Amino acid sequence: MKQDTGAGSTHPKRGMLGHCSFLWRFILFALPFWSAEHKWMNRGRLALVAALTVAQVAVQAGLNAWSARLYNALEARQLDTFLEQIVTFALLLLASIAVFSTSLYVRRRLQFAWRVWLTKTTLSVWMAEGRHYQLGLIAGDHDNPDGRIAEDIRVTTESAVDLGQSLFYCILLLVTFINVLWTLSGVVHVEIGGTVIPIPGFMVFIALIYSTIGTSMALWAGLPLVGASNLRQTVEANFRFGLARAREYSESIALIRGDADERTHLQELLRGVRRGWESQTYGLVRIIVFTTAYSVLAAPFPLLVAAPRYIMGLITLGTLMQMAQAFQQVTAALSFPVDNLSTISLWRASVERVMALQDAMGGLREKLGENRIEVGHEGSSLHLAAVRVMEHDAVPLMREITTQIGPGEHVLIDGNTQVCHKLILAIAGLWPWGAGTVTLPADANIFIASDRPYLPVGALGEAVCYPMTLGMCTPDDINSALRRVGLGDWAGRLGVMENWDRVLSAAQQQRLSFARMLLHRPDWIFLAEATNALDAAGQREMAELLVAELPSAAVVAVGRAGLFDGFFQRVLHVEAETASG
Repeated sequence: MKQDTGAGSTHPKRGMLGHCSFLWRFILFALPFWSAEHKWMNRGRLALVAALTVAQVAVQAGLNAWSARLYNALEARQLDTFLEQIVTFALLLLASIAVFSTSLYVRRRLQFAWRVWLTKTTLSVWMAEGRHYQLGLIAGDHDNPDGRIAEDIRVTTESAVDLGQSLFYCILLLVTFINVLWTLSGVVHVEIGGTVIPIPGFMVFIALIYSTIGTSMALWAGLPLVGASNLRQTVEANFRFGLARAREYSESIALIRGDADERTHLQELLRGVRRGWESQTYGLVRIIVFTTAYSVLAAPFPLLVAAPRYIMGLITLGTLMQMAQAFQQVTAALSFPVDNLSTISLWRASVERVMALQDAMGGLREKLGENRIEVGHEGSSLHLAAVRVMEHDAVPLMREITTQIGPGEHVLIDGNTQVCHKLILAIAGLWPWGAGTVTLPADANIFIASDRPYLPVGALGEAVCYPMTLGMCTPDDINSALRRVGLGDWAGRLGVMENWDRVLSAAQQQRLSFARMLLHRPDWIFLAEATNALDAAGQREMAELLVAELPSAAVVAVGRAGLFDGFFQRVLHVEAETASG
């Protein structure tokens, strides 16, 4: 996981062209979900959400018509009609509860299905072929992929469905109640310069003008919010990363008495969180100041406009109230951008971050540059042809090397430890910067052990078998492997659940890595400083174990020439590139 610096944060384009470009990119981004596995189920859920949205608008239209009948009955003092409206309202209430609750359930099922699919799709690319490792080595807008996968994908999918349904609801609401408002408004006559001009549906025009002014001002007020939302997501991710890292290295920090320095670092990250929070708060306050006034004015405004016609006896009380409610529904539909500006801003920021991660993974090979070490699989030996490891900026780290390692050979790579380690990574296909070709044996069972093996949190048996599943290893085999590598005290405790990289010492973790080798039975073993935490006796013990248990396996290791006396058959010297070279 790479810490966010904020420098590569996404800043969406401004203006209509930028919005259209974003929407088109999002459509292309979302389309594969609707043709993926379970597509008919998800399409059915979408159709059902749409049908229930139509039903929601129908309920609102029914309530609007019911309101006119109720107020007319009150104005006429008709008790029988009033009682009938109570029964009608009860039926409308039950229909509303059924429609809205069912809509919520179906919508959430669709949201989660989309989130699961997008998460699995992203993970299948990110957690494959070492991309999660390589992305952390190159610059670009793909920092904090864990946050993008866990949080931004959630916001992307959930908000997309919510906003989509809300927009569809508002369109239906607008079409339905513009017709109602037009009919109820009648015709008003305005005299201009002696000429009387009839204006049919005058309340519709007032609603359009009212909403246009409100939407324009709201868009202006919310302009800073997209960037502020993205900034806050960035600094929050940085703070989480800092806390997680402090927890991960808590023992080292405590031993070196680095608490004060680490606390200062975390406080600096917290100041970044405050800057992001203040920036977002400023954007939200701008919106709230306007939307509060806008929403408060929305209720009395249509009554104030239409009341003169009621006072003059041109309309009934029921028509007045129905007109006022229809006006509110029209302005509510037209206020979709105002009401959802904050949500849209957060959603867009998350979508941009997810798409940026996917773009980075898709274009990883191009981002690696022209200087690449090609890795292939052929034959039964390991071939290094004119291999030269470089830094990200194409600065050579070593002299060119060409060699062949045959099956069963024990070869020590001797030289600068960091350069040798990168050579091992290059052989594994994880360090692509450089030149030359690495040809691995075809169909070989390869095991690469590092100085700090990954130990998943969970049962000990799972940690030993990893990356195989526990079902692929028998308890007897696991216990035997633990005893053979000097971890006999843990034999028989395979079900113990722990965070093993905190429970086991560095030396024990490296011994556990050798236990994995005994279970995997590889025919090619690469040791990337995999015994540097062991003393000389422990290293000799592991070497003897490999000879006894895996006599036909080829072993390629990074270390010093005298690491295992008599174990290595030859030494491959790696010459570091000098500044002048």
